This record gives sequence, structure tokens and C-alpha cells, in this order.
Amino acid sequence: MGKSGRAIETQLQSGGAGEARSHTPAEQSFASFARLKSPWPPASEICFWVSFFILNVLLFLPVVLMDREDGSLLPSFRFAGLSLDEIWMQIAVWRRGPDLLRFNTEIVLIVVLWAVIRPLRHVAVRIVFVIAYLLIFFYYLYEGASLTFFSVEPVFYTQLRMATEGFSFFLQNARVTTAFVAGTVLLIAAGAALVARLARYVLPESGPGPGTRTVLILLALIIAFQAVFRSEILARPELVFSSITAKLLRNISESRRVYLDVQRLETFEATPAEVYSQFDLVERPPIYIIFSESYGSVLYKRNDWRALYRELSERLEQDLSSAGWHAASALSLAPTWGGGSWMSYTSALFGMRVSSDPQYYALLDKYEAGGYPDLGQFLRDQGYTYYRLTALSMGLPEAQWEKYAAFYGIDRWLQYEDLNFTGPEYGWGPAPPDQYSLNFARETIRNETEEPYLFFTITQNSHYPWAPLPQLVDTWQQLNRPGPAPPPASELIEHAERRQNYWNAIEYQLEMLVDFIISEPNEQAIFVLVGDHQPPRVSRREDGWDTPFHIIAKDPRFIASFREYGFTPGLAVWEPEPTFRHEGFLSMFVRQLLTAYGSKAELPLYLPEGVPIGEKGHQPVLTPH
Repeated sequence: MGKSGRAIETQLQSGGAGEARSHTPAEQSFASFARLKSPWPPASEICFWVSFFILNVLLFLPVVLMDREDGSLLPSFRFAGLSLDEIWMQIAVWRRGPDLLRFNTEIVLIVVLWAVIRPLRHVAVRIVFVIAYLLIFFYYLYEGASLTFFSVEPVFYTQLRMATEGFSFFLQNARVTTAFVAGTVLLIAAGAALVARLARYVLPESGPGPGTRTVLILLALIIAFQAVFRSEILARPELVFSSITAKLLRNISESRRVYLDVQRLETFEATPAEVYSQFDLVERPPIYIIFSESYGSVLYKRNDWRALYRELSERLEQDLSSAGWHAASALSLAPTWGGGSWMSYTSALFGMRVSSDPQYYALLDKYEAGGYPDLGQFLRDQGYTYYRLTALSMGLPEAQWEKYAAFYGIDRWLQYEDLNFTGPEYGWGPAPPDQYSLNFARETIRNETEEPYLFFTITQNSHYPWAPLPQLVDTWQQLNRPGPAPPPASELIEHAERRQNYWNAIEYQLEMLVDFIISEPNEQAIFVLVGDHQPPRVSRREDGWDTPFHIIAKDPRFIASFREYGFTPGLAVWEPEPTFRHEGFLSMFVRQLLTAYGSKAELPLYLPEGVPIGEKGHQPVLTPH
């Protein structure tokens, strides 16, 4: 009974002035009504459930906010035509898209133990709960970022070096203000204070009421059922009741697997110069390999983009055809998703699947002095000069440039300082317009050498956040005029606008590249245009890991030879399924170069999955022409 009820009853019993008197029937009825329990739960129970849900919601809020493709505040249930088991699965077990109606099993179990075991109700346990919650929150934040930007579940060993290298690069090139640091510290402190306050309601000194304890025990039974009968999926982010313990165990297991892969790579020995030395090219056309940033097959997977993309592809294909160029296209399975371009193009150039940062850096450390038999090494042995362009205005220390140049076997690395650019810069980096950078690089190369050359670059203007974009102009030199810097892109935009920005960037990129190809003066030139990975923020795991792959030349015989690998004529891929992998490009391309321009009837074997790591040597098996 509330205090007011007891006061009324006391006053009735005492007669209001301490003198005994008899009660009227009306007074007796009112006293009985005052003893009745309120139909609403007491304030402490309401505070408990509100705080309990807020603590769980906060864990899943970051991924919902980051994943604008699939994330939603509340789940969308579809029950029509489903069995009871399927309905239960949807409500309490598994939902693909992130939402806020989810629970962390460890948080639930700690609260249950506090509710049913009285000796645990100690302030020290509450402090441990707050600390554990903050650690769990940061892991969920890490998992959300990994899923949203790279479409992979977290693996400590894989992402540690990427994080440290990226953070170092960020500190070297970004202007981190005192206000930014102070704001970050205050935000973390405010978050910790909020969790501590909520913990006082979720872990009350007196413990929750019997009704609340019953519901908590039912939640614990659901968790126990999953642990026994669905143990194989406990670490998956789609689970409604997700376990941080299972996630950590899976993370550690995957980290060990990648570590063993790196160990095998460190003992792997590639045979350097002898690999393709027995083969000769009679004709040596200039070769351009251009990776297009964020150019992914998601363009085929959404109805609006698919229609726009096919219309654009057909128009650009007609432009190429009118100028005498032929194209063949396919989809290729990239080794990375949403980022990590260096792993994607290294896999293609080296003919080896490089799908994690530890693998990449192990390979870099092993061959930092050069000598790996990649595409550049093969073509240099044929008399080519190897050029590379990096147009980012953010630079690296000279020692690192030299290490990368030796690793890839670059003869001449054109950097931002070599471009003599004075105009506005755009996007990530920032960087000059790709139209200017590519044309300036080609003009420089043609002025420097009359020998055949291999040119490699990765475009910049289609890098996230895809805005602002430069204009495509008739004469690329006119871009090199001083002007105001474009305003930086904002993250605080509607998702539809972000999708539109991505399409605008791809449209600009493809139109620019086709214009670049059509203006090529050498009739023998070969162009390879490749998507490095799916775009972050506007694609999802269901879109796959494949990217468009185009080979363009004026030699129809050479272009037609790629049909045996699943390539189809033109720029569009009419059956959008991957037909090969990035790591298979080296052996495929060398075979077709030798078929069209070589001197021998024998060819090296096509390795669709790249060089198998762990086998001694890298000797090509010969197969008849």
C-alpha cells in the first residue's frame, strides 16, 4: 500500500485527533479501497524495463545507423503463409537486417543472476557490469563498422594492422583539432555516465519484483535453448539474442586461421625471373590497367541502377564501336568488399589471392626488394617500362614509396607532385580530376619513352563519399586552372542522396574512361578496366563480392579470345554472375597475350584460383595452344 493510503487509514483509525470513535460504512469502504494495489506496475518496475531495453538498444544502434541499406529501427515481420516454427524463428531467433529489437545474452544473464541470487547484489558487481557493458558496446561498434564498410565479420588479426596503418595515415594527413579530441573524450565520458545511471535501475539494490523475475527467467530459457540447439550460429550478427562470448571465440578462431595462412605465405617461395622467361612477345602493345574505385556489381543488383547502367553501357559501347574499339566484359570475384583496394589489385597483378591485410603485408615484407614474378615482372622482361600513377595529394614518407615501388617493380611512379596541378581538388585525398591525372600521365609517358609500356593506376573520383565531382570537359588541360575548392561532402544526408551520389560518380568515371580510351593515339593499345570492390554504404552482402571486368582493344581477335573465360561482347554483362576471380587474371591475361602476340605454340596454364600458396615454386605448367 502507498504512503497516502496508510496515512488515510491511520487518520480514520485515530479519528483525526487521537480520540476513539466508530467508523461510518462509507469511511470503512474508503479504507478498504485504499488498501487495494494499483493496477499499474510500480515506478521502479517501469524504470527497470525502460533501462533494460535502452541498454540493449544502444548496443545495436550504431549498426542500424551505419547500415542504411538494410538497417531499420524496428523489425518488419512477415507472417503470411509461414509455419509457427518460421514465425518463431523470425521473432526470437534470426533476422537478416539490423534492427533495435534485439538482446545481448550476457547482459540478460547478468541481470537474471542479479535478480535471483541475492548475494550478488553488491555495488562491486554493478561496477563490473558497467565496465563490461562499455567493452561490449565498443565490440558491437567495431562489428557494425566491419559489416557495413567491408561486409565481413570482425577478425582481430586481419584488421589490427589495417587499423594501425590507417590511424597512422590519418594522423599524418588529417588536421585533428583540440576541440575534436575534447569532444570525443566528453562523448565517451557522457556515455559511461549514462550507462552507470541506467545500471542503477537495471540492478536495483532490492532486486526486481516477481513478475519481472519471471519474464527474465523466460528470456534466460530462450538463451539456453539457443546455446544447446543452435550453437553453430551463436556468433552470427543476425541472431536476435547475440552472444559476445561466441563472437569473441569465433573471432579468435578466424584470427588463428588467418595467422596460419600468413605462416604458409611466409614459407612460400616464388621462383623469380624464370617463371615466364621462356615466352616471348613478338608484338608489344602498350597496356593500360585501370582499377576503378568502388565500381561494383551492385549496379546489376538493384532495379533502378540496372536500368541506368545498361543504358549507359550501351551508349558508351556505341561510342567505342564508332571509334573502332572492341570490348569484352565479365564479372570477377574480388578478394575484398567495400575497401582494401590494394588487396584487390595486388591479387590481380600477382596472380595470388590476397584477402586480408596480414597476408598483404607478409607478401610486402617478403618481397620488399622486388623479385615476385607478377605481371609487371613478365612485361619488364619483354622490354616494357612499368609506370604507375597515384594522384592523391596525401602522401607517404619517401622510404615507404621506395618500398612499394620495389615491391611492385615500378620503373617510374608518377605522384601528385609530378602532375603540376593547380586547379580544385576533389573527394578522397583530395585529388585532381581523374580526367586530368590520366591524360597528364599518358602525355608524360609518351614524351619520356618510345618503348612499350605498362601503365597502372586506380581512379580517385569514384571513391567514397562520391561527392563533390569534377565536370567532364572537352580539353583536359582546361581543368588545370586555379579556382575555389569544392565544399566537402557531408555525412548528414539522406540515403537516397548518397545512392544518387554513387551513381553520379560511376557515370562520370565510365564516361571519362571511355573518352580516355577513344583519345588513345596508339592503335595497338590494350585497356583493362576493373572494379576493385563493391561500394561501401550503398551495397550489402547479398549483392556479392564480384565486380565488372572489361578488356578493350582495337584487335577483334584478341578481344574474342576471352570468351572462353566467360567474357561476353560489349560493356554490359547480360548474365550477371562471376565467371572468374581477380587472382586468375595474371595467368589468363598472359595466356591471351601470348596467344595473340607470342612466338610459341605452348602456353602457361590458366590458374583460375591463382597460385596455390604453400606449394614450392611458381613454375607454370605448359598446355598446348
